[in-house]
Amino acid sequence: MVNKLKRKIGIMSMLLMITCMVTGCGNSSSSNKEDTVRMATMTTGFTALMHTANTDGVYDDLGLKVDEQYFDNGPTTNEAIAAGDIDVATIGAMPAITGNIANGTRVVAILADDEESVQIYARNDSDIVKAGKGNIKNHPNIYGTAKEWKGKKVVCAKGTSSHYGLLATLETLGLTEKDIELINMEGASGASAFEAGTGDIFVGFDPQWAKFYENPDKYTCVSTCADTGKKLYDVVIATDDFCENHSDQLVNILKGVLQEEKKYENDQNGYNQAMYDWQNEYGECSEKLAAYSAKIKPVISIDEQLNRFKSENGQSDMEKTLTEIADFMVKNNIIEQKDADKLMENKLIDGSFMEKAAEGLE
Repeated sequence: MVNKLKRKIGIMSMLLMITCMVTGCGNSSSSNKEDTVRMATMTTGFTALMHTANTDGVYDDLGLKVDEQYFDNGPTTNEAIAAGDIDVATIGAMPAITGNIANGTRVVAILADDEESVQIYARNDSDIVKAGKGNIKNHPNIYGTAKEWKGKKVVCAKGTSSHYGLLATLETLGLTEKDIELINMEGASGASAFEAGTGDIFVGFDPQWAKFYENPDKYTCVSTCADTGKKLYDVVIATDDFCENHSDQLVNILKGVLQEEKKYENDQNGYNQAMYDWQNEYGECSEKLAAYSAKIKPVISIDEQLNRFKSENGQSDMEKTLTEIADFMVKNNIIEQKDADKLMENKLIDGSFMEKAAEGLE
């Protein structure tokens, strides 16, 4: 896909090469890290306000220098963190958990509730679509039964929130990943491949499924993560080093997000426009799709941010949800039980920076 984002990345790469040739890059990373926050945003709707905090000059006003880098999914973001290239990032809940296990990253904020945006599409001539919905007790919006789903070829990026939504749907149908053929492809490429005829089912998040959503005569959404009853969050993670040694910068990164949330909390049209502008930077997004993305990922207020981290009866909403997701990952052999048991001990969740960022903004 040729678009503005790819041109931007190409230009940035050329400038970096020229800079390295002129100045040498051997020892620049440590000094650069002291001055510049290396921020990863995923090319999806839920990152819109973290992105606009950068492009609207909010981070400039807070005295931050931000190097924003773009990633298609959580696993590739975690790889960049492991390589020492990223300080703070937007990411889905499942890769946030694997990132904590592998890299010691912490969840420091929530950006959106993600269960409605993880959507599964089939072509309208599929036997899943023809079987209709309402066949599964307590899950009226899921199409088909185990009979129709079994053996299907599913295009989905492994280890992502999309993968989680797929596994949740299969469980609801009484199936496991062993009952389907997983075609592991990252979102944008997977969507293009599915449109060209690859596989029977596509799983992704907005705007990866844009063409399918906007063409109901050809495609049907046969399940979402929300349809399974599972909760799913999009979050902000930060490296342990960034938390410990650059806490002021982290607090200001989160303060920028909160300022954007406060700006758009009661301005739905403005939020729709922000979603539209961001999604059109790296792809093609209609006003209809932007409004839909904004609707299924409403702005989370500052009070709600803080409440998600507050403990009630010894466990916060964030801890409860991420623990449930981790348990599900153990059940599906994505992580080991011994690693799941250590998540809280390893500071998977740290709301202290959000509390500091919210001071004076409530």
